[in-house]
Amino acid sequence: MKKSKAIIAAGVIGLSALGAIVANNIQQPSLPTFITAYAQPQQVTLPTFALGDKQKFTNAQLKDKWSLVFFGYASCPDVCPTELYNLNNVAGMMADAGKVMPQVVFISVDPQRDSNEMLTTYAHFYNDDFIGVTGESSEIDKLVASFGVIYQKTFLANNGKYVSVPYTAPIPEEQRESYLINHSSRLYLVNPQGQYVAAFAPPHSAKKIAEDLLRL
Repeated sequence: MKKSKAIIAAGVIGLSALGAIVANNIQQPSLPTFITAYAQPQQVTLPTFALGDKQKFTNAQLKDKWSLVFFGYASCPDVCPTELYNLNNVAGMMADAGKVMPQVVFISVDPQRDSNEMLTTYAHFYNDDFIGVTGESSEIDKLVASFGVIYQKTFLANNGKYVSVPYTAPIPEEQRESYLINHSSRLYLVNPQGQYVAAFAPPHSAKKIAEDLLRL
């Protein structure tokens, strides 16, 4: 009798494990084989976050659609304008192929200088469908930790050398409007379940990004 109970228990455990595997596969569909994007070994579930002010941008806005997330800042002299220009070209290629472009979300890591209203205008300069948003540094840092993003303030010190410090660190008064930000320049792909699943490493080619997105 004890042996029979052990066999039944083992069977139940086995079925439960199989059920969990099946459920996991249903919730986390496999990705296509990309040409240039790097798929994450495991989908990364993003933390609960809230950006924006009047209109909040939260996890809910990443659900039920593919998204491309990019971190930068509006005063960026080169990388951010180039990336947003490239993404607008990707959007054109997707439209030509009759496919839906993933939602593009430009998140500023410079809330001290970038307002949400200004970021909307900035993003719409490149494409009316692009989203520009920022928020409290604590909310931004939740996301950058999940994506593996690195960003720092950089300013020219009195000795003529550039110094990089954490974003929230104090800097000289005369540098408070002219500092630059060193930041990661990857594009992050988020699936319709709101999970980070792949990244495009620089240098970025609009054609190659489009080719990968057309596989979704």
